[in-house]
Amino acid sequence: MSVVFNAATAANVNILRTTNELFQVSQKRVATGKSIFGAADDATRYSMSQTMLSRSRNINAVNNNISTALKTLESTDIALKQVRSLLQQMNDMATQALAAGSTSTISANPTANISENTYVVGYSAGMRLSITSDAGDNFTYTFANSAAGTGSSANVTWGQVAQALNAANIGVQIRFEPNGTGSRLVLESTDRSTGFKIDGASSAQVVDDLVGINSSYDGTYASSKFANGSAMPTGFAATTPYGMAFGAGGFIQAPSSMPSASANSSISFVGADGVARTWSTATAKNQDAVIAEINAMNAGVRAELGAGGFLRLRKLDGTAMVVLNGSGSYNPSGNGRLNSIATQPYQMGAPITGAISNAERLRLGQQYEAYKLEITAVINNNVVQNGRNLLAGQGMNIILNEFASNPIAISGVTMTTGSLGLTGVGTGWTTDALIQASLGQVQGAQAQVDDVAGQFGNYSTFVKERYDINREFSSNMKTLGDDLVAADVAEESAKLTALQTQQQFAVQAFSAGSANAQSLLRLLG
Repeated sequence: MSVVFNAATAANVNILRTTNELFQVSQKRVATGKSIFGAADDATRYSMSQTMLSRSRNINAVNNNISTALKTLESTDIALKQVRSLLQQMNDMATQALAAGSTSTISANPTANISENTYVVGYSAGMRLSITSDAGDNFTYTFANSAAGTGSSANVTWGQVAQALNAANIGVQIRFEPNGTGSRLVLESTDRSTGFKIDGASSAQVVDDLVGINSSYDGTYASSKFANGSAMPTGFAATTPYGMAFGAGGFIQAPSSMPSASANSSISFVGADGVARTWSTATAKNQDAVIAEINAMNAGVRAELGAGGFLRLRKLDGTAMVVLNGSGSYNPSGNGRLNSIATQPYQMGAPITGAISNAERLRLGQQYEAYKLEITAVINNNVVQNGRNLLAGQGMNIILNEFASNPIAISGVTMTTGSLGLTGVGTGWTTDALIQASLGQVQGAQAQVDDVAGQFGNYSTFVKERYDINREFSSNMKTLGDDLVAADVAEESAKLTALQTQQQFAVQAFSAGSANAQSLLRLLG
């Protein structure tokens, strides 16, 4: 069914339709902030806007890559700072090692590589290691069983022997220190000054593990100085084992074996307190008795069997041993004289310098080596983007603009402890020269790290500046692009208000026209 409008009603309908279309356009512009939505609205402005917005997006993509590169440079800088800090601590360790110096101590240092886990070789049940300090305290380790097969866990290790000795607290201890690629056993006085003796009661089959052990008094290890097997030596005889003594005092030793002292023999000597003393005997006595009686005088002088079974007198306070005279078996003119020139009663034994200990230096050296490993770990685990580690020789190219032209190439460096020149080994810090060499290498490495950090820092500064430029340019491009198609929100809001008023008037007019038409139809009907 068709609806018939009069001219006024038709005009009102057209006005409402047009007003509604204009209302929708203004409403869309106010909601979006745009006045141009496609090329049909304004081809020139729309095209320019899209170009600027596209460049802004491209620059943002470039900056995303630049940001990744910057994070890589920042991470590398942090890693270099860690390496620099570790090198500084290594520098401090070397300086401390130089200041610590080599200290004099009473010790025995076998040249064989012996660690805590090294098995004692060749022992049988009942064999011993016996050690007596100059203070008279004794420690004896007696092996309960014979050694089992090679590598058996039933075997006794030198670490177990060390634990037993150290727990005995006799003033003598065993420790293990680096020795090249291995370690060596060190037997030393805990106060660094009191002497001690590996007794002749020790079994040669046990002591022979300590290859190269030697004493200033007794020379290098010889099996004849110790018991053969488990039989305990008794009494003095030319073949009786006598052990090895370690100390820092002077000593005097008879030039020939003296199995006994004849009647009316005597020895006059100066004790540690500077007082002259005389030992004498009216009857013949064996060497064991002579040794026991002189030691019982508590003069700070130790009498003992020396190399070859000789009578030896040594000073326990580190000063020279002085023998004034002797008689009988110890007559200056006889074979048992305690001097080097016949008929000369006076004899002074020069003090013996204690062994050199580098325990503190080597402890610092071990820490130094550990820090080298830490440097390697820092370099290898440098946190980087896309797997590129600038400290492992891996480089990267950084695109700086949206045209991908003239990218900057950053070459990585292959950094290792070797390339840094850290070739010195802290476990060899036994002389000032070796420590100074390591110290020089560390300082050279610090200079290298600083140089590399400076190079990467320059790249970082340049790239960061370009990142900021790009960010500002991208922001400007987006602003310009948006401005080209932007709507005047105030104007469009005013239009909406006017259109709403116009729409209301049109609706009222339409309603009035409709009412008049209905009234007319009622009159005619």
